[in-house]
Amino acid sequence: MQAVVTGASSGIGEALARRLAAEGCDLVLVARRRDRLEALATELRALGRSAEVVAADLASDEGWRAVLEVAPAPDVLVNNAGLGVFGPTTGSDPVAQLRMVQVNCEALTALTLAVLPRLVERGSGVVVNMASIAAFQPVPFYAVYGASKAFVLSLSEALDQELLGTGVRVVAVCPGPVPTEFQAVAGSPDARQTHGLALRTSEQVADATWRAIRRHRRVVIPAPLHRWMWFLQRLVPRRWVAAITGRSMRKHID
Repeated sequence: MQAVVTGASSGIGEALARRLAAEGCDLVLVARRRDRLEALATELRALGRSAEVVAADLASDEGWRAVLEVAPAPDVLVNNAGLGVFGPTTGSDPVAQLRMVQVNCEALTALTLAVLPRLVERGSGVVVNMASIAAFQPVPFYAVYGASKAFVLSLSEALDQELLGTGVRVVAVCPGPVPTEFQAVAGSPDARQTHGLALRTSEQVADATWRAIRRHRRVVIPAPLHRWMWFLQRLVPRRWVAAITGRSMRKHID
């Protein structure tokens, strides 16, 4: 079984690659940092698994096309690569925001739509799209990031419904804060400041993702606390949710 994992050089992607290899998958590892990918590939090969490296920038068409050249129809496609830009959206760098949309939305959509017809023809396969709990509500000071993850969630749920009966599934994983390099790059609050009931490690997210691959679950929220929050926020006006989220985020603005 072949699995493609984008954003595999660190964090959740790296943990997912290890988990998939442990479950018997051969890996195609995708990210920009070739040195980290090669180190991970060497580790996985020592476990008896095949591991190919694709050093590519998914913000470009050439990047996601390079992935398809190596793995046009993987058994499992994990669209994990993602960027964040935290802070006041007005006055932020539009180039950085656009690059985030290109990685979080455009590359994910391109890879998903390219492989799905082949998987349907074969009658099997799983696409895992990494969304976020940010997908469930407006997120002031993380506005474009939250919107990009709402896109990922909506797309994934719609595609999974369309594909019923084909043998192909689409899973949206919606983690909350996870201590990785993501926060430092995005300029967002350190995940370790999060309450313990909401905090999950990369390995825990990888475990929850594997369970969803094995037993069909359309949407996965790894932390139980976030599942309750998702349920409760649907009972109050959306503007209240935006206001509460905005106050929480504003505390972290310098």
